[in-house]
Amino acid sequence: MSKDKVVAGKVQKRSESTELTPLMVQYQSIKDEYRNEVLFFRLGDFYEMFNEDALEISRLLNLTLTHRAQHPMCGIPYHAAKIYIARLLRLGKKIAICEQVGEIGKGKTIAERKVIEIITPGTAIESEYLEGGVNNYLACCSVKKNEVGFAYIDVTTADFYATSWSKKEMADNFAKELGRSNPRELLLPETLRGDKTIEEIIAQNSNIAVSYYPEWNFDSSLSYKRLNKQFGTQNLRSFNLTEESAEVGPAGFLLDYLMRTTSTNAPHVSGIKVYRDCEYVVMDDSSRRNLEITANLRDGSFQYSLLECVSHTQTAMGKRLLVNWLNYPLTDAQKIASRQEHIALFVNNRRLLDAIRQNFSSVLDIERLAARVAMERAHAKDLQALKSSLSVWLKIRVLIANYDFSVLPADEAKQIIELIDSAILEDPATSITEGRIIKSGWSKELDHWRDIQCNFNKILEEYAEEEKSKTGISNLRIKNNNNAGYYIEVTKGKLQQIPEHFIMRRSLLNAERYTTARLQELEHELNEAGTKIVQLERDLFVEIRSQIAKLVPYLLQTSREIAYTDVSSALAYSAVLHGWIRPVVDDSTVFEVENGRHPVVEMHLPAGEFVPNDLSICSPQDFSEKCSTSFSLITGPNMAGKSTFLRQNALIALLAQTGSFVPASSAHIGIVDRIFCRVGASDNLARGESTFLVEMTETANILRSATEKSLVIMDEVGRGTSTEDGLSIAWAISEYLLNTIKCKTLFATHYHELTRMNHSALKLLCMAVAENSGDVVFLRKIKEGASENSYGLHVAKLAGVPQSVVLRAEEILAHLQKSAGEKPVLPSEIKTEISGEKEKSHFSQNLPGLFSDEEMVLDEILSVDPENMTPLQALELVARWKKSLSGR
Repeated sequence: MSKDKVVAGKVQKRSESTELTPLMVQYQSIKDEYRNEVLFFRLGDFYEMFNEDALEISRLLNLTLTHRAQHPMCGIPYHAAKIYIARLLRLGKKIAICEQVGEIGKGKTIAERKVIEIITPGTAIESEYLEGGVNNYLACCSVKKNEVGFAYIDVTTADFYATSWSKKEMADNFAKELGRSNPRELLLPETLRGDKTIEEIIAQNSNIAVSYYPEWNFDSSLSYKRLNKQFGTQNLRSFNLTEESAEVGPAGFLLDYLMRTTSTNAPHVSGIKVYRDCEYVVMDDSSRRNLEITANLRDGSFQYSLLECVSHTQTAMGKRLLVNWLNYPLTDAQKIASRQEHIALFVNNRRLLDAIRQNFSSVLDIERLAARVAMERAHAKDLQALKSSLSVWLKIRVLIANYDFSVLPADEAKQIIELIDSAILEDPATSITEGRIIKSGWSKELDHWRDIQCNFNKILEEYAEEEKSKTGISNLRIKNNNNAGYYIEVTKGKLQQIPEHFIMRRSLLNAERYTTARLQELEHELNEAGTKIVQLERDLFVEIRSQIAKLVPYLLQTSREIAYTDVSSALAYSAVLHGWIRPVVDDSTVFEVENGRHPVVEMHLPAGEFVPNDLSICSPQDFSEKCSTSFSLITGPNMAGKSTFLRQNALIALLAQTGSFVPASSAHIGIVDRIFCRVGASDNLARGESTFLVEMTETANILRSATEKSLVIMDEVGRGTSTEDGLSIAWAISEYLLNTIKCKTLFATHYHELTRMNHSALKLLCMAVAENSGDVVFLRKIKEGASENSYGLHVAKLAGVPQSVVLRAEEILAHLQKSAGEKPVLPSEIKTEISGEKEKSHFSQNLPGLFSDEEMVLDEILSVDPENMTPLQALELVARWKKSLSGR
C-alpha cells in the first residue's frame, strides 16, 4: 500500500484516497478549492498547514517541520496568527482561514470546518496587516478591443479610481499607472499571461502579488450591473462611464474579488473616480523614479526623497493624501491657487499652525476606522478611537472656524461621540465574545444580569431575610456546595414552622435542607448570567455599530477634510522650516526661478551650505525681452552640480503644481502638462537591453510624448555609445526639441561641440569652476557661457584613483591635445620611462596641467605609510621627490 512521502521537497500523492484519515480527507477536500492560497486549518489552539503548504511556509517563516501520518506539517498558535499572516502578506501570499464551525455531531468522527475568510495583500483590513500612512491598493487591468482599462481600490479607505488608454500605448501607461498607484496586488486576465511587456514591467515592481483569472471575469455587461448595484444607480453616466467603457471590466471585477475574499459587499464604497491624464501632470515611470519623489534610487526607501522633505503630516490620512498630491500634481490653476491659499494661511499664522499640529497628533485613522465599521469588523476599542479622534477634530474646527477647511456640520460628529460615550466602556475588550464592552445604565436587561452575577450574595441575603420574615425562622440560612448547589438549611427545632412552598432536598442529623421555586430561579439565573451578559453585550455592541455604520459616508467625508487640513498645515510647516516661498502659478509657459534650491540636497547639507541658482526659460509663445530662450544647454565637469540643478527645477515645478510653496526666493511657474527626466541609465540585463538601448527608449518616449507645455530634463544623452554617434544623436535631439516640440528644456552634456549650435531659443549655461595654481574648486554656481574643461582627471583623483594612473592619464591627455587633428595615436607611441617607480615622461615635464609638482608630491607624502616601509624605500622616495621638485 502506497504512502505519502516527501521526495526532493515535494509531496508524492497517495494513490488510494482510502488511506487518508477522515481529518486529512476533510483537509484535502477544502484545499482542493483553495489551491492558490495557504490554507490555515484550525485544529484546537493551532492553525496547521500540511503537504506543499507546510514545506513552503516552514521555510518562509522558519517554522519547525513535523509530520502527521506521513504528511509534512507545521503550525502556528491561534492567538499569534496575525503576526505570521502579516509576514506572509508582505511576501505576497494569500491566506485562507479555515475554522471549525460546529461540534462533532452524532455519527460523525470530526467537526465541520469551512473557510470563513481569505486574506490577500490587496484586501487586508486588519490594522496589523497595514502600513498606516500608505494606501493598500488592489489593482486590475484588462483589455477590451483596442482600449486598456485600469482600476484600483483601497477597501480600507473606499478610494476607488479608474482610467484607460489606447492599447498601442500599453507599455508606457501600464508602467506609469503601476508606478504611481503602487498596488500591493494586481489582477490580470489569462490573455495577458506570457505577455513579455507586461511581465517585464511587473518584474520591475517585485513587491506586487500578481494573479491571473479567466477572461469572463472581466465581462463588461456583468461588471456594469455590479457597479450599478454597488453604487445604487440605474446607470454610470454620473461617473462618466458607459457599458462600453474600458474601465468598467476591471472595476467590476475588483468589487467581485473583494466580495469573494472579505465576504462583504464593502458598503462604504459608494463611487468611483474616473480620471484622465489631462487632469494631472504626466510623468512616466522612469521620470518618477529619477526624480526620487517618494523613494530614492539607491535602496528604494523613503529617506533622501522629496516626500521626506515635506513629510510633516500628523495623521495617517494626511500622509496618504500627501503622497497622492505628489504623485498627481494638478494642471488646473484655480485648484492650485486654492491649495496655496490654505497653506499660506498657516504660514502667515504660526500660532495657529502650532496649535493645529499639536491637536492633529491625537487624531487616529478615522478613514480606516469608518471602513471597519462599514464592513462589520470594528471592535469596541475602534469605536473609542473614533470617539476620541472626532472630539479632537471638533476642537480643531473651532480654531479654523473662520476659514473654509470644513463644510460638514458638526451635529453628526457630536451624535457619534455621545453614542459611544454613553454606551461603550472607556477601556473595553477587543473581542465581542468576551463581554466588558457596554457601560452600566445603557441596558436595563444587561444591568439586571450583571447585578445577578456581581451581587448574588446580596440577593441571597435579601431573599433569606424575606423568608425569615414570612416564616419566623430566625436561624434560617441559605448555603451551597458543589454537589447540592444552593439550599435553605433549617434546624430540627424549627421544623414545625416550615411553610408549604419549601421543597425537601435532604434530611441531616441536626437539620434539614430545602429549596424553593424562587431559590431555584435565582440559581438558574446565576448559572445563565455569564452567557447572557456576553450575548447581550455582543448584540448591543452590534446594534451600536450598526447605528454608526449609517453615518459612515459622513465619517469618510470628515476624514477627507481632516486629511486636507493636515496636508495644508504640513506643507506650511515645510515652507516655514526650509524657508520656501509661494510661487506665482498660471497658464503661461514661463519658468522663472530666482535662487532656486534642491529641497532634498539642501535638507541634508549643513545650514547655508547649498548654493542657489537662477533659471529663466519659456516656450516661444511667451518670449519677451526678459525671457527669450526655451532651451538651456548646460556644460561643466562632473561633481560640479549639473544634475542637482536639473532635478531641482523639475522638483520646483512639481511642488508648485501640487499647491506647495517652493525652495526659492521668487518663482513664476507656468503650468506644465508633463515632466520628463531622462538621466543616467543602467543595463537591464533581464530584458537583454544595454545602457544605450534603455537610454534611447526613454528618449524616444520623450520625443513622442512631449508638448510645448512640457518640461524636459535630459542629462548626458548619447554617452552610452561611441563619441561620434553620441554627439550626433545628442545634436539631432537638441534640434528636434528646439525646432519641433519647442518645449522648456534643460540639456546637460559633456559634448562641448554642442555649444557650437546656433539657435535663437538656445542659451548656453555652465557650472562655474575656480582654478588657482592647479587647485580646482567647484562653485556649484550656474553662469552663462560654455565650460572649457571637464576636469575629469581632478574628479578621478578625488575618487581615489591610484596616483600612478592619474599621472599616466595626464601624459596621455597632454599628448592627445598636442596631436589633435593629426593621425591617430597608439598608446605605445606615448613613451614613459619606467625604472622601479613610475617616472614623469617627457610629455609632462613642461605640461601646464591642473596639478603642480608640489601638490603631487604633497599628496603622495600624505598617502604613504611610513610604518610599513623599509629605510631603502624611504630613501628612494625622498630622492624621487627631490628630483621632481627640482625639475629634473
